[in-house]
Amino acid sequence: MKKIFLLVVLLCNVAGYSQEVLTVIAKETCDCLQAKKDKLPNLSGEDLKKEVGVCMIKSYSNHLSEFKNGDKVDFGDSEGMRKLGENVAIKMMQYCPNVIMELGQAAQKDEEEVQKEDAFVEGVVVDILSEQFVTLQLKDQNGRSYNLLLLDYFDTASLLTNNEIKKKDKVKVSYSEIELFDSKAKEFRYYKIMTKIEKK
Repeated sequence: MKKIFLLVVLLCNVAGYSQEVLTVIAKETCDCLQAKKDKLPNLSGEDLKKEVGVCMIKSYSNHLSEFKNGDKVDFGDSEGMRKLGENVAIKMMQYCPNVIMELGQAAQKDEEEVQKEDAFVEGVVVDILSEQFVTLQLKDQNGRSYNLLLLDYFDTASLLTNNEIKKKDKVKVSYSEIELFDSKAKEFRYYKIMTKIEKK
């Protein structure tokens, strides 16, 4: 029983030692970021991510001697650096939660932009309906049909509004999906909203 107790105490001391260093790195990273944000108040989400890495690595390098050999992370070890970053970020929540929130929002925005970029369809124009909104009916090479709405302005929207696109034209259409209420069906449905169109 004594041996188990001693082992638990030793493990707690090691964990406490690492936690103290991580706390110092988290504080210094927060201070470093705040100084950079004061100088550059309009930092983009991408730039903020880079600065977090720069500040964190600078602080980690300054306190490297305080880590035990088994706890030290090699800069070439991407998995180890990722774990270190996660541990420091958790501590940063206590000192600069607003920065962590900004990073989260930037990551979400990046993800949404990637999804928007990936959402596109290529095919042949079957019909162009001009009712309350312009609807482009398209059929892809697999015979699948698409209805795409023109609701927002985008750079190449004039191809549709100026009637430059005709039936049987080959086009590539980028789109986003939004949920709208269908008054005829009396339910909410997802609609494909055009964000870009190109003639092929």
